[in-house]
Amino acid sequence: MSGLEHRKLAPEILDGLAADDPRALAARRDLRRINALMFQAKIMASLLGKFVPKPPRRILEIGAGDGSFMLAVARRMAGQWPQVELVMLDRVDLITAQLRGDFDRLGWTTEGITADVFDWARKNEGRRFDAITVNLFLHHFDDAELVRLFSLMVPKAPLLL
Repeated sequence: MSGLEHRKLAPEILDGLAADDPRALAARRDLRRINALMFQAKIMASLLGKFVPKPPRRILEIGAGDGSFMLAVARRMAGQWPQVELVMLDRVDLITAQLRGDFDRLGWTTEGITADVFDWARKNEGRRFDAITVNLFLHHFDDAELVRLFSLMVPKAPLLL
């Protein structure tokens, strides 16, 4: 057995830190670097462009963090996709006024929601989106939780990337 068949889930240090803790700030900086090194924004923009047939009205990002990932995506898409409403969901409110302003200048509006993804999904059954995005977030969940999460998201959008 290779060990790949069994994932071991453990809380990340970032999960227990205050938003302004220097270690949390450093960890989020590292996540921005990882996204850049893996070309994640370019990949997400390409996938959205390919699988969303027309400019979307509303996108939900789950596990949004500080919003910098979707800002990088928005910078790539804003020319073709004006006036998108982006809903950013995370357990911790990290969305700054500067970030909102950056989205505003691109013609995108933002709504930040501070909640547990499962609680929010149950309480907001009727909310619909053109797409749901997720980046560096799903590794927090075991297989059963992933099935539950995907089941809760299916009625909300035709696409989850």
